[in-house]
Order: sequence, then structure tokens, then C-alpha cells
Amino acid sequence: MKQAAAIVLVSMLFPSFALGQERTVALDAPLETTLGDAIDVLVTVTAAAGDDAAVPEQSFEPFEIISKKASVDPSPNGATQTFTFELQLLCFELGAHELGPIRVRITSAAGELVDIESNTASIEVRSVLANEPDPELKPASQPVTVEQDDYRLLIVLGALLALAIGALLAWLLMRWWQKRERAEPAPAPPPPPWDTALAELHALERERPAAISEGRTESWVDAVSDSIRVYLGRRFGFHGLESTTDEIAGALAETKSLRIAPEEAIGFLNQCDLVKFAKASLAEEASQALIENALGMVDRTRPESVAAAGGES
Repeated sequence: MKQAAAIVLVSMLFPSFALGQERTVALDAPLETTLGDAIDVLVTVTAAAGDDAAVPEQSFEPFEIISKKASVDPSPNGATQTFTFELQLLCFELGAHELGPIRVRITSAAGELVDIESNTASIEVRSVLANEPDPELKPASQPVTVEQDDYRLLIVLGALLALAIGALLAWLLMRWWQKRERAEPAPAPPPPPWDTALAELHALERERPAAISEGRTESWVDAVSDSIRVYLGRRFGFHGLESTTDEIAGALAETKSLRIAPEEAIGFLNQCDLVKFAKASLAEEASQALIENALGMVDRTRPESVAAAGGES
């Protein structure tokens, strides 16, 4: 009875001592391995529920640790839990080597740190040549011809073919672009009839002295008359050259925008017809007056806006 009371008293004063009976560490490792091969080692820790376990940094000489994985599984009754640490080691020294003890650090739910150690394990590291009584290097082998496909020429030819096809397509595209149907530019609007008439009459004015002296009076007067007829037709909307003087008189009589009396234009044309058909003579002064009358008639029958602007078309 006294012994049971003592155990209860110790459990109340030192809970870690009571729980310490539940914390165990077991090391499981292979008995042998080959030099340079990875060694898989399991460290199994059983601790109370709420504890946390870890394998802290420590020396494993002559082994080197290359990886570490951890997992935890609670017990069915929930009172304990099992931590499993999968360690992967390497050893580069032949012979039998002792692994462990491996130190495990446990943190209780109350924050208490406890280090416990595992058992040890003996691992024999063997050489791959251990079964050979007198291992020696193999003699040098004879060179072996290795055939390998060489596609460099094919690649170069393919690149040249691609360039040739690209150049051909570019040339065809340029030819098509040059021969494509293009919209003809809109013709420039004809100059105003008064500008054309004034230019022709000024040219005839400069030609007048030579025409009179050479006896080409009739042809010169005919050119002045044709210039006025074309101007009047284009200005007021009828065929000036194909119309007779009487027809021109009728068309001018119906024109509302005519700024001179129709009789003035008809009288000028009759004077020109008299010289042309009746072969009447024309003196120097009369020819000068004729061309001046023609110029004045065009100037006075231009639109009012053009006349007000000083003759600009």
C-alpha cells in the first residue's frame, strides 16, 4: 500500500518521469551494403500524445546523411503516437561500422525538452570487387567504329531551298504589285473658258502685225472669231463653232447672266464674218480695234466674282 502511494506521489510531482516510460526509440538498419550505395535507415519513436519529436543535427561518421523524411501516426487509443524518420545515408569506407546511437529530441506538450537515444546497429560496407581474389583493371579495348547520321548537308540544302522559295515568292509578289490594276487619277479640271479665251486672244494680239504684213488678215480674223465663238459657247452652254451667228444671237438672248447686250457680241461676229466671207480689207488700226474689242468682251462677260478679283480663275 505504501509502495503504490509512493508511485502516485512521484507521478504527481514528476509527470515527465511517468511519461518517460512511454517514450522509446528504435533504430532499424541493414546489416550490409555496397560501397557508394544509399543506406535506408528507420528511426521509430513512440511518445505520448501531444509530444513532438525530431532528429536534431548530429554526427553520423563515417556515414553521411543525404536526406531525411518524417511521418507521424497516432495510436488507436489516442494515448500515444509513433514518429517514423526515414534517413538515407552514404558511406565511403570499407569495413564494419557502428551506426548510433541516434539522438532524438522530444518536446512535451508543456514545453519540456527531453533527449533520448536509440540503439546502435552494425553495418558492413563491402566493395563490389570483394569476391575477386586479385582484381585488376580490364585491358584497353580496341576502338569501335560508331556510325552516326550526319544531317548537316541536308540542313544546309533545306535552308538554301527555303531562301530560294522565299526569293521567288517575293519576286512574284513584286511583279503582281507592279502589274495590279491601279485607279487612274482623276483628270485635272479644265481651265475656265475665259482664261482659255484670254490666252488665245493675247497670242493672236502678238501675232497680229506679222499676219497683217504677210497678207494673212482673213485667217487671223477667222482665228479671233473662232476664239470668241468657242468662249461664248462654253461660257453660256451651247456649241459656239457649230452655231451660226443667228443661232448664237438666239442663245445669248435667252441667257440671263450675260453682262453685255447680245447685239454687241453679234455685231462683233458680223464684223468678223464680213472680213472672212466678203474678203473686206482690214487696216492696221481696225485690226488693233478688233482684237481689243474681243479682249474687252471676254473680260466683261466673266463671272462677277472673277472680275472683282482682278481676273483670277
